[in-house]
Amino acid sequence: MKNQYQLSAFNGEPYKYVSFSVDYSRPEEYLSDVAKELARKKFEGYVLFDLLLCNGLNSQRYVKSYFNGNTFQQDSFIALSDKELDESVKQFTFKFYSSKNELLENSNLLSRAQKFLVRKGFQ
Repeated sequence: MKNQYQLSAFNGEPYKYVSFSVDYSRPEEYLSDVAKELARKKFEGYVLFDLLLCNGLNSQRYVKSYFNGNTFQQDSFIALSDKELDESVKQFTFKFYSSKNELLENSNLLSRAQKFLVRKGFQ
């Protein structure tokens, strides 16, 4: 099975990990894989999901959730607007996608203009 996400360490608060969508798959399809990976790392805390490639540049792009060391707490999933995120988090997410041109090009969800904005680090 192809990888549907990439988990990246982030050295900031309150998120220590960011899970990036790398295709159109919904996070529910791979959430158990993310949980297993975080459990192996003995992590407990908040995780940010950047769902750009499955939700696009809209209010559902960013979602946070609390990982308790074994599973994600289902009642902790909250959509965040980009205004609710620290600038360092936004820069980290845009840097990820701007360095993965093939992911952007393979996206059928994003328009050419949106792909350009992401590559340039704008929202």
